[in-house]
Amino acid sequence: MSRLNPKEPELLPGANLDEDCKTAVPAPPATTEDHDEDDHHHRVTWYELDDELYGQLDSDLQSWQLEPRKWAVWLEKIALTFEKPVNKLTGSTQLNPLYHTGTIATFLLGVVGFTGFYLFLFFKYGFDVSYEAVVAYDNQFIAKTMRAVHRYASDALVITTLLHAYRTLFMERFRGPRWLAWVTGIVMTIFLWLAGVTGYWLIWDQRAQLITDGFVELLGKTTPWAANFVEMNLTAELSGKSWPFMFAILAVHVLLFLITAVFFWYHIKRLKRPKWYPPLQWMIGMSLVLLIAALVFPLSNLLPASSTEIPAALSLDLIFLFFIPFVQTNTAVWLWLGLLLITIFSTALPWISRERHKGAQQEKGAGETAVIPLLPKVTIIRDRCTGCTKCALDCPYKAIEMVERHDNKPHKYIAIEDPSLCISCGICVGSCDGVAVTMGQTPPAYLWDAVAMKISFAKAKQPELPLRIVFTCDRHAAHGAQRYVAEDGGAVVADTAVEVVAVPCVGTIPPDVMTRALDAGADHVQVIGCPPDDCRNREGNVWTERRLLRKRVPRLKRAYADAPITAVWAAPNEFEDALRTEPILVKDEETGEEKPDYMASRRMFLALSWQNYAVAFLLLLIVTFIQVAFANISVPLPIVEKAQVRVAVVDPAALVRWTAVSSIPTGEFELKLFVDDQLVATEQYNPERMFTDGAAPFYANLPLMPGEHHVKLTIENDEYGMQRTLFDETLSLQEGEIFPLNFHPDF
Repeated sequence: MSRLNPKEPELLPGANLDEDCKTAVPAPPATTEDHDEDDHHHRVTWYELDDELYGQLDSDLQSWQLEPRKWAVWLEKIALTFEKPVNKLTGSTQLNPLYHTGTIATFLLGVVGFTGFYLFLFFKYGFDVSYEAVVAYDNQFIAKTMRAVHRYASDALVITTLLHAYRTLFMERFRGPRWLAWVTGIVMTIFLWLAGVTGYWLIWDQRAQLITDGFVELLGKTTPWAANFVEMNLTAELSGKSWPFMFAILAVHVLLFLITAVFFWYHIKRLKRPKWYPPLQWMIGMSLVLLIAALVFPLSNLLPASSTEIPAALSLDLIFLFFIPFVQTNTAVWLWLGLLLITIFSTALPWISRERHKGAQQEKGAGETAVIPLLPKVTIIRDRCTGCTKCALDCPYKAIEMVERHDNKPHKYIAIEDPSLCISCGICVGSCDGVAVTMGQTPPAYLWDAVAMKISFAKAKQPELPLRIVFTCDRHAAHGAQRYVAEDGGAVVADTAVEVVAVPCVGTIPPDVMTRALDAGADHVQVIGCPPDDCRNREGNVWTERRLLRKRVPRLKRAYADAPITAVWAAPNEFEDALRTEPILVKDEETGEEKPDYMASRRMFLALSWQNYAVAFLLLLIVTFIQVAFANISVPLPIVEKAQVRVAVVDPAALVRWTAVSSIPTGEFELKLFVDDQLVATEQYNPERMFTDGAAPFYANLPLMPGEHHVKLTIENDEYGMQRTLFDETLSLQEGEIFPLNFHPDF
């Protein structure tokens, strides 16, 4: 792939390694005579730092590392429990779709948009006409398949979006400058769900009937507009001109989709090099499984919406229509209230849960507020910066930019940091071989001294054993590597002394620090980072792999190309297995003996066989079939056990037939609804507004037990001495029956 095999070192436009990035007095690395032709020289390098800070390391270097919250660690443990068997079955972390939920969701959004546009071409507008248009899709193979793909892709889109949100949550990627992506992600999820609901509403079948009932119920409990909505719906039904109503739903459906696309742009706005789509294998795989699901499980049509009968049981898509079983029940209010509280809490999470660095304690004095030690942000050491642009290029969040230099230095550019956009990943530290970038006010020399201290302690404690220095990230340190980074440090693995150095991200470690560790006495340097596309900091693992493969500057020096430096890209709960991973062996062409291939042992993307892809595809197919089954569950509806009387009075003034405006009485008119001689609903109307501005519609929906019920509707004015009975009958209601009692002046 081109992104992994660049022909030239990648630099920002305008930078030139040979001309712009040299100091006035070049100085080669202290311990290497053979340097690369494309390497520039610095006044200070990682090789020239003194080992003099051992006594100050514990607190200062720890300030670079995130202290993960306990709840986040437990959430990640749950995710890792499910991820591990996927990695085992596919035989590679490269084929775990859980690492690509964000980009897969983007791809599915495109599938939903494409199939939705195709269906739109054949859609018609009107209660009956819309239903018949959808039923007619079954007579066209392409339209029928497109409709099924549209629905299944919509369900998969919500699922992958929620999985992506869960992953973002336990990785704690919602604070600081990431708050914008987190909040817009929540808004997008809401709009996606609303778009799906309006999509089901367009069919105007029994599902649409219950969606309408639920919407009216929600309006009735939260706004004064329920009766107006019922008036509009009833007028459209009685007049036979329902196309404006259905066109409005379609417009809202499309608008929600477009708004989602706009928020997606804001979602990735602060990312450098955002990924728009997943790897090719996942686009092909998702397309195939959706097509197979559409062919194996074609959609079936429900009965059209009815104004006289409640559906007894429906095949419901609980991903979008989970609320339908709660419609017109006492628990519906609690459902919406609970979801609202969860949404508010999730949206406020970036400001409720503050970040802090490892080992930090909240300090509180008498009468003082708590001080939360935050993670340090990027700091450029101006005097050392040579304007090589590597830090600005490697930063995944646009926290560093290059500007022209005007301080009489022999360099064209200087790096300028923007702490407000920094996420404290430390990748910029690993990109600078001139030791010109650090985190906060901590001297960058502390990074090397932490390594030197580990080497010295290990050599003093177990001088007879070979020593391996392992660099790993905060995620591994919170899981599999936790016991190795404890205070007592050190361990023995396969007759080798192992010392683990934890940093915010493996991208924090410059290649020169690894090679200097070898020169300082380490027998083997190993990097244990996150799997492909699963780095907490997006690109830290990829940049490290490419630096070690000499495909990205600052690259591993040519003299160390075959040095014992290896890398394992594993999930955080597989740290133990990674420690025991041996270098790849190759046969020497001259001697025939096997020897380690250290260069190959650093690769992240290994060759995969067709068996790997077949297993991954099969797993994807199984998950999709489970999703399809979950989206077609037959759910009994509790409301069907009752009957309903629905009363709608479109224009109460028309019931009085009052024409003499000059003699309008002063007392208020009152509309009263009685059931079994009990007053169950009433509405008062000011007479002056009633006959001039118009009276608001009246609507009441009464769930009743099946059997006989006496229903009476009157309009009265006690002061004027008027009482008019509009309806007075005994009804025999069957289970699931709806008795519509409509009063419309035009019909």
